[in-house]
Amino acid sequence: MKTRAILFISILFTSSCYILSQQPNDTLKEDNVYPQFYEYFSVEESWQIHKEAYKKKLEDMGLSEDEIAKKMLEYENQKEASIEKIKEQRLLAEKERQLAEIQRKKAEEQRQLAEIQRREADEQRKQVEAQREMAEEQQRKAEEQRKLAEVQRELAEEQRKLAEEWRNSVINLYDADLTISDNNSKSKSINIKITEKHTLFFNINGSIKSGNVLIEILNPNGKREGELSLQHPKEPVQKTETNFSEGTSGSINKTINAPEIGDWTVKITPTKSIGNIHITVAQYIKPTNNE
Repeated sequence: MKTRAILFISILFTSSCYILSQQPNDTLKEDNVYPQFYEYFSVEESWQIHKEAYKKKLEDMGLSEDEIAKKMLEYENQKEASIEKIKEQRLLAEKERQLAEIQRKKAEEQRQLAEIQRREADEQRKQVEAQREMAEEQQRKAEEQRKLAEVQRELAEEQRKLAEEWRNSVINLYDADLTISDNNSKSKSINIKITEKHTLFFNINGSIKSGNVLIEILNPNGKREGELSLQHPKEPVQKTETNFSEGTSGSINKTINAPEIGDWTVKITPTKSIGNIHITVAQYIKPTNNE
């Protein structure tokens, strides 16, 4: 109540100052009949404040009591219309306030939505960046694998060429399977005539089921260049899970560079033996580097 009283006094003082600043012969305008809109007062209180200010204004203008009474009666007759106007103004102001609040809320919702969309866009950007990096990594790996495959292909091609060159550079001089029987214990000699001093390759594989076999590689001078000795045990070997057969086997691979020209011999000497021997002799047909 004290606050309203202070406001009422302030309004009256302001209205009085305004009236005193006017010329004495000023007439009341139509707009002055309607009370002003005071947000902190009720409609009736706003009307009463303006009524008192209007009366004070008439008194300051030097009107007689009868003239003041007549003016105030006219003013009073406009009360209902003025109050209705105040109500309409306040209703309009409330609607505008509510509309502003709705717009504020919508703006806040749009801001929040924009923030969500920004975060989603940022997340999508990160995902796209991660996928791009993953794709680049896969591309790098694919490129490395392609290069590795290219190296392997070139290596395979080189090996194929070497194998082809080797196949075209080597001829077989002897290739045969020999059977050894217990009835024949005589030595057997296989003669291979060499006319070029190109590299010789001896490959001998033997397997026996009894007795002993000595296989020798002799040069044209009768000197031994290699040997393979197979000896089968006299007592039977106890069979285990690791025994694949009852035979004794072995092999020799001999390479002789710049062999002597003449007849080379593979000599087979069996002793009460039964088995099989495979002999392959080949020679490199291209000249060696030191020739």
